Amino acid sequence: MKKRSLVSILLILSIVLILSLTACSGLFGNSNPSRYYIDIGQVEDAGVASIVANNSIASCVRVIAEFKRNNKVVSTSASSGFVITEDGYVLTNRHCVIRYYSTDSDTPSSSADTPMSANYSVVFADNIQYTATLVDWCTTADIAVLRIDKVSNFPLTSEKTYEPLVFETQQELYYGQRVYTIGNPENMGLMLSEMMIAMPLVRFRKKDENDNVIEDAFLSTVLDGNINHGNSGGPLINVYSRVCGIVYARIDGTKNDVYGIGCSIPTSEIISFLDSMSVKINYKTTPVSSGKAK
Repeated sequence: MKKRSLVSILLILSIVLILSLTACSGLFGNSNPSRYYIDIGQVEDAGVASIVANNSIASCVRVIAEFKRNNKVVSTSASSGFVITEDGYVLTNRHCVIRYYSTDSDTPSSSADTPMSANYSVVFADNIQYTATLVDWCTTADIAVLRIDKVSNFPLTSEKTYEPLVFETQQELYYGQRVYTIGNPENMGLMLSEMMIAMPLVRFRKKDENDNVIEDAFLSTVLDGNINHGNSGGPLINVYSRVCGIVYARIDGTKNDVYGIGCSIPTSEIISFLDSMSVKINYKTTPVSSGKAK
């Protein structure tokens, strides 16, 4: 009788333990805490910036890349990115995850054409880190896509899902529009920055020494605000917590004493690239659907 009672107690304790682990799966790799979306039209005492951050932070990541030559790490990069699908595809900048080297040197070079091998990982706001794989990159616009390596939803066996940000396709960009980015400046962790659109759309042109146009760049949005090293790859987010671009550069004051100006790639350019990929992914756009790609 005592033996049967002991078995029953152990069985009950085992069930309680499994249920507890399931409820607390965030301690075992769940970087996707539930998010409370707030309607900015119904809030009087909460700032828009805090609402945007609360609605977006769980989908943003730090992107860490370790570039190797002959199995030796010769360069590292710490930048930003954000989740765009439930199965873990992450958008970032090409220059954050691709490095090249010349045949006679281990030093990365922008003029070389041989990609360096690399190890990638992404770190969520709760500091849980996952390895990732480079899926594809754009040869024209500064865009690249990673995918988080498959993770089981311990203690269950189902594959982990993520909360993606939604691309804005209904609201056009305009002068003076308030926007935000969540990024990883100087690898200090995910931070929120508030900016304003200084120029909605422009196509920068590269010219030679004789002022002849040699290349038309991709469409860009000019930003007036605080962009720092490491913000590259972070989402540009509007007041409705939707992605209206991806930050890719800041304009330094090395030539014309220009400071506080950055650039992002608009949603139209991003979606054009995503739709051209050989791997079809289920990103979300406005109006928000059941998760199917537009």
